[in-house]
Order: sequence, then C-alpha cells, then structure tokens
Amino acid sequence: MIFDEIKAQGYTGGKTILRTFMQPLRPAVLTKATVRFETSPGHQAQVDWGRFRVDWNGEPKRLYAFVMVLGFSRMMYVEFTEDEKLDTFIGYHLRAFEYFGGRPEVVLYDNMKTVVTDFDERGHAVWNERFKRFAAHHGFLLQNCRPYRARTKGKVENGIGYVRKNFWPRVQTFTGLDDLNRQVRQWLDTVANVRAHGTTREIPRERWLREGLKPLNPMPFEEVDKQARKVSSDACVSYENNRYSVPFEWVGQIVHVQDLKNGKIRIYYGERLLAEHPKAAGKYQRVVNEKHFEGLTAAGKHKVSQPMPRLVPKAIPEVLERDLSIYEQFTDEAVVQR
Repeated sequence: MIFDEIKAQGYTGGKTILRTFMQPLRPAVLTKATVRFETSPGHQAQVDWGRFRVDWNGEPKRLYAFVMVLGFSRMMYVEFTEDEKLDTFIGYHLRAFEYFGGRPEVVLYDNMKTVVTDFDERGHAVWNERFKRFAAHHGFLLQNCRPYRARTKGKVENGIGYVRKNFWPRVQTFTGLDDLNRQVRQWLDTVANVRAHGTTREIPRERWLREGLKPLNPMPFEEVDKQARKVSSDACVSYENNRYSVPFEWVGQIVHVQDLKNGKIRIYYGERLLAEHPKAAGKYQRVVNEKHFEGLTAAGKHKVSQPMPRLVPKAIPEVLERDLSIYEQFTDEAVVQR
C-alpha cells in the first residue's frame, strides 16, 4: 500500500529499495512454525467476518466485513454490512459465488453462532438448519474449524488482515455502505486480486483461471426454501412472530411455510398450495383469509343454528263430484240385473 501511495506522489524507485528502507522500522515478530495446508483447485473456500469501526454521522459505529477467500488461487471477495444475520450471510455467499463465477466443493467456517448452533456428543458441529438447506441446494459441503485451531482457516484470517492493513487505511470518507462497497470492489479488482500473492508468488486472478469452480443451482434458494410448522387449533401457523391462516381442515397437520422474500408468504402441504398471504410488516400480527374458516362451527354463544324438523299436515284426499243422474243409472242397472 505504501508503494502505491508514494508512487502516486511521484516515487520512481522500485519495491526492493523501499523494502530495504522499511526493514529497520518493522517490528520483530515471533511465530510458531506450522505446516501450511494447501488446497487443490476448486476444493475449498474460507469465510469469516472482520469487524471495523467508523465515524457514522459523528457517532462511533461497528461495521462487519464479509470475507471469502478461495483456497487455491487466493482470490478474495469482500463486502461490508451493518449486521451478521443469517439472511445477510446467505446473500453475501451468493454475491461472492457470482463474483468468482461458481462455488467450491467445501466452505470452511469458524464456529460462528450464525451457522453453528451447537455441538453433538462427539464434538461435531450442529449446523443451522436453514443454512444447511442453503448449502445443500447449491451443492457445497459445510466444514468447521476444530476448536482452538483457528490457524486451520489461516487463508481467510490473513485476508482479513490484508483488508485491515491495505484497504482500510485508504478509506478517508464514504457516503454510505453502497459507496464503501464500491470502494472495496475497486480495491479487489485493481489491487488485491491482481498483485503477486505473498505465499503463492502468483497473481490470484491468473491462478483463479485454474480453479474450475462448479456452477450454482439455477433455481433461487428462496423459491424452494420451506420451513416446517404445525397448524394450531386456531387454523394458523407461526412464522417470524406472526400468524397466518390455512383452511381449518388442516388443524394439527405439519405444513411448510415458504417466504418468497418479495412480500408474500406461501403455505404448502407437500406440493399442495394451501394459502398465500401478504407478509406482515411488523410483529405479533395475525393475517387471515376468512374463507379458511367457512363451514367451521363457531364456539361459545354464537353456535351455528341446526336445522329444525318441520311438521307437514297430511293432505286430505280430494272427493270426485258426480252428477246424481249417474247414480240413478247405476240403480237402474242393478234392478235390470235382478
């Protein structure tokens, strides 16, 4: 970074002279000898968060840098955000994969609470269910660092250090996160990914051509991501602190909620669509479709009235009226027969 700055100010010398000049100023650093772990092309990426402090309208504020480094080429992706939430994390994976032109076979994480919810009795990571579905959808495996062995993700740790030492001092001002991310993207494209890497001695972008990354699933994850819920006695399911109705016949059944991330919620039983609702903007709201309760007997004093039997009077048979002359004729006929 110093070389870039003094070169812009007119320095015409080389890096060797600058290193010689800077050598007495560098502090002595003692490190433990370790065996460096190198990955094959396309096999692994490493991910971690970096934390940075900024002056945000006169108040100190923490920003988070999502950093992903491809293990073989050392190609790096960086993006700043205001939180470390799971949806943010998933979105940054997608943009990193888009930047790299594909995904590796495995992604390595430390034991961040966003994705590792617990450990089983054998010490294996219990992954966040939704993040595990996201990884399975796009076809990459999840791997976590062994506890107290952070050096197993040294590539991304070094990447965060490089961001802190080389990019961060360049940032004098920024107008917002969009501007800060524009600056870091320019740094990635003009500095980080085009310089000779200190370990490989190759340019990451040129080495990246040999990564052989796999394509992502063309179907967006949010279109297939569904979360299981049980339909409660009021014919509603709970999702993100709100309740949504389904037809009352499904009370007690396990259904699946799909958040389209476009303001709509869909609820399925298998492949059958039971309901679609606008997504509630707040919390503790109840979103219902009145048609879902049609035919349901109400509780309490507002019972649906039962049909009452109706008495129908028996009909009086009609009497046929005849002229009296007809009866006289019958009488005459009887006398004749005698």
